[in-house]
Parts: sequence; structure tokens; C-alpha cells
Amino acid sequence: MTQTRDQVLSGEVEIDGATFVNCEFKNARLVYRGGLAPNFNNCRFTQSNFAFYDSAANTLNFLRAMAPKETNMRGVVAGLMPELGI
Repeated sequence: MTQTRDQVLSGEVEIDGATFVNCEFKNARLVYRGGLAPNFNNCRFTQSNFAFYDSAANTLNFLRAMAPKETNMRGVVAGLMPELGI
């Protein structure tokens, strides 16, 4: 597991299993592939976004498929992440 401290990061940044402390992500594309969850401590995000590939993309697509109202699974999806308040 890598740890990055006190840096400004831009471009594509692989985040699986990494720890970021006091970092700024500026014009960054944070790439998550479904490995260990990353840790962010006191980080800032400026014009940045996430990209989900491999296993992470499969999981995200699975949740998206369950989310439409007509599936009657919306409550299940919301229950998986109650901290979001959906």
C-alpha cells in the first residue's frame, strides 16, 4: 500500500489501495479498478473526477442496473450506503 503526502496530483492517478494525506487533486482523473479501497485524509479535489474500470466498473454497473424505480430494488441500493442519505 503506497502513501502519498503533501502533493498536488493531476492527470490519471491510480488510487487502489493507496493512502493520500494532505494532497490536492487538481484536474485529476482518479482511477479505481476495484482493489483495496483508497484512503483520503485532509485532501482537496479541484476539477477532478473518478473513473471506474475492471471490477469496480462491474460493481458500479450492477448497482446502476438495480437503481431504476421499476426494478423495486432502489431501497436495497440505498440501504447499502445509508451514510449517503439517499
